[in-house]
Amino acid sequence: MRIRRLPDHLVNKIAAGEVVERPASAAKELVENALDAGAGAIAVDLRDGGAALVRVTDDGAGMTAEELPLALERHATSKLPSDADLDAIATLGFRGEALAAIVAVSRFTVTSRARGAAEGLRLAGEGGAIAQRLTVPCEIGTTVEVRDLFFNTPARLKFLKSATTELGATLRALTQLALAHPEVQFRVAHNGRASLTAPAAKDVRERAGAVWSWTIAQRLLRVDRAEHGLRVHGFASPPDLTRGGRDDVVIIVNGRPVRDPALLQATLAAYRPLLARDRFPLVVLAVDMPAADVDANVHPTKAWVRFRHPRLVQEMLAAALHAALRAPDVVPTMGAAAAEGGAQGATGEPFQGQDTQHALFAETPAAYAPGRFGRVLGQVQDTFIVATTDDEVFFLDQHVVHERVLFERLETELAVGAPPSQALLFPETVDLPPAARTLLERWRPTLERLGFAFEPRPGGALVVSAVPALLKGDEPRRLLEAAVDELGGPKADAPAMERALAFVACRGAIKANTPLAREEMERLVGDLGQTRTPYFCPHGRPIVSRVSMQDIRRELKRTW
Repeated sequence: MRIRRLPDHLVNKIAAGEVVERPASAAKELVENALDAGAGAIAVDLRDGGAALVRVTDDGAGMTAEELPLALERHATSKLPSDADLDAIATLGFRGEALAAIVAVSRFTVTSRARGAAEGLRLAGEGGAIAQRLTVPCEIGTTVEVRDLFFNTPARLKFLKSATTELGATLRALTQLALAHPEVQFRVAHNGRASLTAPAAKDVRERAGAVWSWTIAQRLLRVDRAEHGLRVHGFASPPDLTRGGRDDVVIIVNGRPVRDPALLQATLAAYRPLLARDRFPLVVLAVDMPAADVDANVHPTKAWVRFRHPRLVQEMLAAALHAALRAPDVVPTMGAAAAEGGAQGATGEPFQGQDTQHALFAETPAAYAPGRFGRVLGQVQDTFIVATTDDEVFFLDQHVVHERVLFERLETELAVGAPPSQALLFPETVDLPPAARTLLERWRPTLERLGFAFEPRPGGALVVSAVPALLKGDEPRRLLEAAVDELGGPKADAPAMERALAFVACRGAIKANTPLAREEMERLVGDLGQTRTPYFCPHGRPIVSRVSMQDIRRELKRTW
């Protein structure tokens, strides 16, 4: 094959593959353009998670009739007046690729009117080609309407997830931008319903109130440290205010939300002595530094940055968080820490001795007898049950054993009716971010069949009034956060009820590092032997490790 120059339309499609990974990428790039244009209010309208429609409207500076066609071309931008500006980027966008890449893989309409212009210009087309040009009356600012994203790149279209998953990704990206720019009004609607409403705020705490709830915002700790030409400032949650995932750890560098593994680890390291391993804080921290000391020209999505002095930035961020978290009235007492992270039993309640280990026996009585896995020998590291037959030795993970038993028991109960539910004496209000609320609303019918009961309230809060009886010892807030983390993860192709059952079984199962009485171990192993799938948990993890007695004899050179 001879070397040839690729045509422009193909080059634009390749660029789109780098810049526009999914609807969230398109929405993020368009909102960043609006912010660079000095917008005071930005409205985003989505349909079908953004795959059918992404419309971004702003009241920024707008573009003249001469500039607008040029803006749709690759590497055309107003943000780099000279080559030297690339060494000190002060805007969110600078490549001049995003808009060209987006229109190359969509059916688009762009309308803009510059300040001082009597009318605006509208350009419409598809696949990057302009098919219509009209002079129209419109407000000052720009509206970009992107329909049928990836209609001409089916290979990329088939990799899009469900509308709920894509909406969640878009809301996460836009929430971070809203936190990074509290002075700008943000409104996001999906299929005509408001998903995020954030009025212009005077500071980050006020914006966090609109995004995370006012209850959470009032408890956030102020973080502020300036040294060596850097300033780290923002807000962080106290150790007893946590989430089940990392989505609410937002790091902003010179106004740009970034994904930097080293800064994330520095943030989590500051919290780790105070938090359980599966809990994460709510953090919005801005790092202000000279533009020449940070390079955003690393990746087409501009989500990653490179620092001139990376170690200094990490240490500054950690030191700022340490100072805020080590205040005398912030550090929790030993009693509170014990209650938060203590060992839990099958109902999620702390173990306090033999008297509280009754939960394993809240089942139909059954005779204890050696079954598929033989007789129980004991427990190793308070986590693994050891059993043996004449031919094999088995090591069984007690948490995963109980998870499989509970999963199949719940399946049986569901087949004849709803599993037992526990009404809360005092309904609890739970505040979740927009993406989490959207996901829970989608899973609501399934969760209600398993015993959950919750209702949305104005402002985004959920009121939980009942939980599955199996999980009555868990905090409702943690249960819903864990449900979002589990149900919003991979395995989107798994049946909805099966995933929900697996979640409830996992939360209700006895935990590792929990001492068990011999009768409890025998009952668990006996119940496992009666299940249909005794070798794998509902999530696919192996339950049993087995060692052949013949291999042991051979290893020890035992001939009888």
